[in-house]
Formats: sequence, structure tokens, C-alpha cells
Amino acid sequence: MAKDLNLKELAIKLNVSTSTISRVMNDKAGVGEETRQRVLKAIQKYNYVSNSSARSLKTSKTGNIALISAKRTDRLSSSDHHHPYGEYIESELRKHGYYTITISLKDNEMENVNNLLLLREKHVDGFIINGPAVKPKFILDLKNTGLPVILFGNELRQIEIDCVVCQDRKGSYDITKHMIEHGHKKILFLSGPEGWYTSEERKAGYIEAIKDHGFQERIINMTDTTIDKGKVVFKEVIENIHPDITAVVAVNDATAIGVMDEARILGMKIPDDIAVVGFDNIPWASLSYPPLTTVQTFIEEMGKITVSRLIDLLEKPKLHPTKSIVATSLVIRKSCGC
Repeated sequence: MAKDLNLKELAIKLNVSTSTISRVMNDKAGVGEETRQRVLKAIQKYNYVSNSSARSLKTSKTGNIALISAKRTDRLSSSDHHHPYGEYIESELRKHGYYTITISLKDNEMENVNNLLLLREKHVDGFIINGPAVKPKFILDLKNTGLPVILFGNELRQIEIDCVVCQDRKGSYDITKHMIEHGHKKILFLSGPEGWYTSEERKAGYIEAIKDHGFQERIINMTDTTIDKGKVVFKEVIENIHPDITAVVAVNDATAIGVMDEARILGMKIPDDIAVVGFDNIPWASLSYPPLTTVQTFIEEMGKITVSRLIDLLEKPKLHPTKSIVATSLVIRKSCGC
């Protein structure tokens, strides 16, 4: 068995800088593909993870799967916390004889996989990682423990890893086109953080629809996708950036609900003065005023596929990574003007 190496030893072995290894582990561009593949193969060969004590996980089965997501602080931070995805995954895992350990991590807690007690005490057989806010380096560290890892609602750009996503780009294209068909030409897209998979894909769908119809892009990248952030950013946009917009396509429903709340405070009528649409169809979407037009994501189906793939990986760890894509559909309500 190959000797475990630390970062400096691995860099010397590969004749690359430690920063090159860091870029690979953080799923960053700027590394040649040949070098990237050499680093990834060496990471696996020499069992390299950022912190050495996570390397020695037991091979015996525990019957537990860790479901990991990023911790959010807003009162309605995102669809991640308000879709019952965890219930679907937990239910599916039970059918296969596994229990779920749910973990929500702050950013600083993702810096060191050894912060996870379940890793130190070797209590899990695999990981399901939810959403785009979990750091790529943390994901790769988990993957390099040798346990199966699958991403739910996220994909890494530079590193091949099993993932299950929805038609983020097509869904965003369809709902933007729907707004154009309502006669809107000045349409704002409120995007999430740059680099988040869902943000980038949904932004790309908006851009495609806008370009197909010859209109001007209006995009704001937010630092989070919450009700409160939607309120603050929409107020700034209307007052100082794009006061002429007539419609908002939000990257998710929480942001859209924040936009509608702030629009009412500013004395704007929805959809007469400003039309608003979202993405995800969280339970709050149908209860907002007016009810929110949005994109339906089929979370239960995504959960079933995620668990099925994880079971395959537990039984056959050497399977080549796959990406599964689940379709979306429009949910038409009143906030768009229908």
C-alpha cells in the first residue's frame, strides 16, 4: 500500500507547487488538464487529505450515512431548508437498511474534515452532500477518505464526482421566456454567489433566453440567496441600478419572496408594476401574495436517484462517476401576470 504523504511531500513527488495542489482541491481553474489529472490520481494513490487523521476510516460497515449541508442563518434562507429533501433521502435510505446522520456546517467548520466527530469515530459508510454552498475542498477531502460521496443539487466544475441535479439551465430559460412572452423586455436576473453550480446554471439559462430575443442582460450577483438578501438587493437595484426594470427572475423562491416583500414596501404592485418569478417551488411559494410563479424541481425523484447511486457505490466503489439530471416544469401562478 502506498505511503500516505503530506502536502509538501506530495508537491515534491509531483514536481508541482503546493498552490497547484490547493487549486485542484478547491475545484479552481488555472491548472492544465494533464497536471490536474496527475494531482487527482496522486491524491487518491497516496491517500492525501488536508488532515491526516481522516485517512484511517474503518472498512467495516456502520449502517449510517451522513447527509451534509451548509448552515444558513436567514429566517428562510433557501429552498434547501424548506423542501423536504432530507425526509425523502432518509426514507429511501431506511428502505436499504441505512440510518441518516444529518449535519449542517458553518463555513469555518468545512476547513477541517477532522472537525466531524463522526469521521474521527468512524461512524458512517458514505456521504450525501446537499447544495452548492458546501466548499469544493471539503467535498474532495471527504472523497479522499475512501468513502462514497454523492452531491445532491450541485456539481463540481473541474473534478468528476457523482452528482444528481435538476434542469437548472432549461428551467431558468423557460421561465425567462415566459416573462418575455408577457411582453417584458427589461428583465433583471438576481443570481446567487458566483461559482455556485445552481447560480451559474440558472444564470446561463436566463442569458440564453435574453440573447435569443435580442434583449439586454441585467444581472446582479448576490452573496446569498435568502429573503433578506432579496429585499436589500432589490431596493438597491430599483433606487440606484436598474430603476426601469419591469420584471425579476430570481435564482430561487426565497429571493423572489424577498423581492415581492420589498416591492410592496416601496409601493409597487405585483404583477402590475413589477412581475416576479422564482425557482424551486418551495411550500412558501404558493402561500406568498400574490402566489409565486416558479419552476418545479422534483426533489423526491432526485432523492431516490441519489440514494440508489450511493447504494451502488457502497457495493462497487470503483464505479466511474455519473451525473444524473432530473427534468423541471413551470408552475404558473399570479406573480408573473397570468
